[in-house]
Order: sequence, then structure tokens, then C-alpha cells
Amino acid sequence: MSTPEWQDIVARKREQRASLIPQQWLIKKASGHNPLKSLLDSGILTPEEMEPTDVSKHDAVETLSLVASGSITAEKLVTSFCKRAAAADSLTNFITEVNFEQAIRRAKELDKHLLETDRVVGPLHGLPITVKDHMDLEGHDSSAGIAAYCFDPAKSNSRLVQIMVEAGAVVVAKTNVPQTCLAADTINVVFGRTLNAHDSGFGAGGSSGGEGSALALAMGASLLGLGSDGAGSARMPAMANGVVGYRPSGYRLPADGRSILDPGMMGITELGPVATFGLMGHSIRDIRLASKVVSDARQWEHDPFLYTSPWLGITAPTRPRIGVWVSDTPNNYCHLFSPVLRGYLTAQKRLRQAGYELVEFTPPDMSEVWELCGTFIHVQGITPLTKEIAKEPIMKIVEKTGTLGSEWANKRITLEDVHQLNQKLALLNIQMKAAWNASGRPLDALLWVTAPNPALPIDEWTDTTFTAVFNAVDWPAISLPLGMKCDQGVDASYVDFKPFSTEDARLQAIYEPEKFHGLPLSVQLAGQRFEDEKLLAIAELITSVVRHE
Repeated sequence: MSTPEWQDIVARKREQRASLIPQQWLIKKASGHNPLKSLLDSGILTPEEMEPTDVSKHDAVETLSLVASGSITAEKLVTSFCKRAAAADSLTNFITEVNFEQAIRRAKELDKHLLETDRVVGPLHGLPITVKDHMDLEGHDSSAGIAAYCFDPAKSNSRLVQIMVEAGAVVVAKTNVPQTCLAADTINVVFGRTLNAHDSGFGAGGSSGGEGSALALAMGASLLGLGSDGAGSARMPAMANGVVGYRPSGYRLPADGRSILDPGMMGITELGPVATFGLMGHSIRDIRLASKVVSDARQWEHDPFLYTSPWLGITAPTRPRIGVWVSDTPNNYCHLFSPVLRGYLTAQKRLRQAGYELVEFTPPDMSEVWELCGTFIHVQGITPLTKEIAKEPIMKIVEKTGTLGSEWANKRITLEDVHQLNQKLALLNIQMKAAWNASGRPLDALLWVTAPNPALPIDEWTDTTFTAVFNAVDWPAISLPLGMKCDQGVDASYVDFKPFSTEDARLQAIYEPEKFHGLPLSVQLAGQRFEDEKLLAIAELITSVVRHE
């Protein structure tokens, strides 16, 4: 009996990847179930390699100043990050495409340029970054974990990648995604499963799961990550792994070069909730820097799908009015897990103590948001994708999420269907805007959580309502780590729990204080459409208040 074609492709692809990673950089055995701790305990990195890759001490902005001043060479920095990426990958499996050799060669060129001219090539000179797999990187596949898309290397970089490269960034690797990129846990037939940076029994989130394993970031394998966010795909993995994840307003970042680009996403205005490329990092100022680099590239002069959006040097209001999403209303569809609620209430308490004005935000009904976003995926058109997926086994999380098997999957969609969906989407936009202004004056930002849960056990994350709502209304949003963790000593399960929905009941049944102990907690901050600079300024202002150091 012959081997199925997809199995042969997977075997060759994995062999190719393994051949590009130096074996001496790998950790042969984890010391426990915490990959980040195993990495730090392994001793595989020398003190000279550990120091520049210690992302708990150095964010991208600080590291860039060290490179520009000559305190560290780009070659040493990039080589150290390549080694750390390889070691981290052996524990969490987040790398899809290895770019170590090219990255080190580019770093040497950057050092030569700095030595000869005493000038950096751009604001990201020597910065090690990672890129989500479905974004094009010249000479590498953009398979998105689908066997049929392997061994078809990109002939050029996607424009977002190219902007970063021209600014001096160095791509170390591409990172893993869920099969279809339409699930919130990262596994596919080609590269396998990516694990959470803090607990190998939990998922890394998705669909930028490898990027977030935010891994590449939480494990210290990258200083900046390029991901995407169609329903929370940058914010959820960031939350699950304890880093910063940002969804900008639509039509601000160029979105070409994706291996999965649906016909419905090619209009002047995207049909339905807005998917964007997203950014992931270790600090708000890193995200602001990267956002400004993209804006300064003025891609709207060449891209008919981008809005004119020169960077605005906006500072945060002295005393911003921050909306606080009411957490105990049935409109939320799901209760917050007890540790998530503790983190959310703690953030509010710290803001009040610091003198911030907090205003209640009562949300509209959230019960149909996830279904609405999922339905629009079919309206946008995923037939080419489903045909390729049919040639290989469907992953459990993809089946559980239900997007491919929904009633819309094989339905012939009519114009009337589209009109009805658009009416629902328009109503949600109207209701959210009304809630924003309900106090009599507009809010400056809105505080909520990224999800009702922290990271979830493998193959359990199937609903992304709390992030998807901001895609549906196209508000920029950012996930902010609190520096707090789930604590089995204080975060007990609820007694006499009365669920708001079947999904609420399913999620709460998963929660076990002992099992979730040690997972990171985050909040989410949202702003108004095209007020990205204001949102990031407020996020940077409050992060030192809400974050527990």
C-alpha cells in the first residue's frame, strides 16, 4: 500500500527543517512541564549568549540602542537569538522555516555598514524578529501548515516583512500556525503542535500561536513578532504566553503576501469583520516603534487597499477616561475564570488608586458575535482552502472549532444572506458605539479581558468572542500582560455556578485551580477606529500602573 502524498510531503518538510538547525543548539530533554524554566535551567546558553537574549531585562527599544552604540554587534545579537530560538523550539516546536544562516549573514553586513558609515541602516538595525508562517519570506515556503502548500518558496517578501527588513530588522525564523489558520490552538499535519511557553500541557493559542508562543517571544527567541489578527489571532496567543499582542485598525498595515488570502478580502473594504496583520512584542514602546516604522513607509501611496495614515505624534490625555467593561452581565455570554476576574479587578483597583477616571461600559449581547464572525469567513470565501485541507487529516481543534463544518460550509450563499449578515454586523457596531458614549462623554479607552480564560489545555480553545468583537467593529485593541499568574491558593472554582450559556458551562468545567497554577494573566485595552496612536499612548501610560512588578 503506497504512502499518502501528504505523509511523504510532511516527512520531507520535517527533514528539511531539521537539517537547518545545529544539533548542538538543541535541548535533548525538558527538565519539567515548564518550557521556559527548562530553557533557563538547561545551561545551553553561555552567560554571553544569555545576557542579550534576556527579554525580561531588554526590550527591542533598549536592545536597538545597544547595537547602535556598538555595545553589542548585530552578529553576536542575532547569533545568540538563533541559538536560543533553536533551544526553545526543541521544547515547544514553534519554528516552521529556519532562517539562521541568512540571518547571521545579514547581521554581519549590518555590522560592516555601521563600522564603515557610523550610521545604522534604519530604526530597526540588527533587531532579531520572527514572522508568522503564512507571511511571505523570500526563499521560504508559506505553507501555513498545509501539506499541499509546501515546497513552493516565496519569490519575494510580503510588504510588511520587507518594510521591517529595509528598516534593519533580521528575520530569524518563521513560526507555526493552526491548520487553516482558523483555530485558537496551534497544530497542523506538517509541523505538529506548538506548546505553551509556561506549561507544556496547555496550548499556545492561535492562530499566531508559534509567533506568540508568542513563544518566540515568551521563550526569548525574538524581540518582535509579525502575526495576524482575524478574530484575536495576535492577542490571544500573546495573552496565553504572557507578552504584548496588538491588533491595529484595519487598512493600516499592508496585508499582501499571505498564503491564505480569501476572495472576499480583496475589496476596497473587506467584507465582514476586519482581519489585519498584527504585532507582538515585549513592551508597548516596542509596538509603537514598529507601528511607526510601518506608517513611515507610506505604503498607502502604492497600495489601493490602505488608508492614508501618517503617524500622529499623539500623547495620552493627562487623565484619560477609561471604560470598564461590566464583567457580571449575561450579555457577556461567558463568566470570567476566577483568576482572570482577579486580574481584571486588580487592574481596575490599581487604576483607581492612581487617580484614573473609570466609567462603566455595559456591552451589548455578545452571544452571537463568534458565530457572526465565523459565518463571514464563509462569505469571504475559503473554498480553495477547504479543497486542499480535504487531502489531509483534519486536526481535532479545527473540527471542534466548527468553522469548516458549519451549516454555511457547503451552503450556496445568496446576496440576501450577505445583506442579513451585514445588518447584524451594522447593529453590533451601532450598539458598541452607543455604549462607548453612554456616559455622556466619549471614552478615551476601554478596559476588558482578552478572553474569559487564561491559556487552555490542548485542543480546548474554540471561542474567541472577547477578541473577535473588536475585529467586528474594527477597533484597535492590545493585550497587556499583568505580571500576575493563576494562583491555586486564591483562585478557587466557583460554587453554585449558574452559566450564561453552554459555552460558559463547558469552559468552567475545564477549570482546575491546581492545573492552571502559574499561567500568565492579561487584560485587553481597546480604542476607537483609526485612533491607534492614542490607544498605544494610553496603553504605555497605564501599563506601569496595572502591571505587577
